[in-house]
Amino acid sequence: MARAAEYTGLTPAAFEAKYVYRTKHLRRLRKPPDRQCPFLEQGGCSIHPAKPTQCRLFPFWPELVADRGLWNDAGRRCPGIGQGELIQIGTAIEIASEMERAYPTFYGLD
Repeated sequence: MARAAEYTGLTPAAFEAKYVYRTKHLRRLRKPPDRQCPFLEQGGCSIHPAKPTQCRLFPFWPELVADRGLWNDAGRRCPGIGQGELIQIGTAIEIASEMERAYPTFYGLD
């Protein structure tokens, strides 16, 4: 979140107060009622160079890579899935493992 805060010109505390809520183990971006993310605009991510890990790695989250049904569900909601260069499964698994390293508590790895 520090990179996103710096990119938006806010202190980390101000960024968190404006855009983040905490759960027991995680910090999550607040979801506006009209879209999935406060930074998702018509042309894409407005903080793209500084977007958080979970955004940067999507759709290669461990739970999506491991389950074809969840992957297909995500593909119905995200127009970018299935577009562009083909990513081999080994590469997708490596990317997914970065998500596990970034959020070990979420994935039960701590």
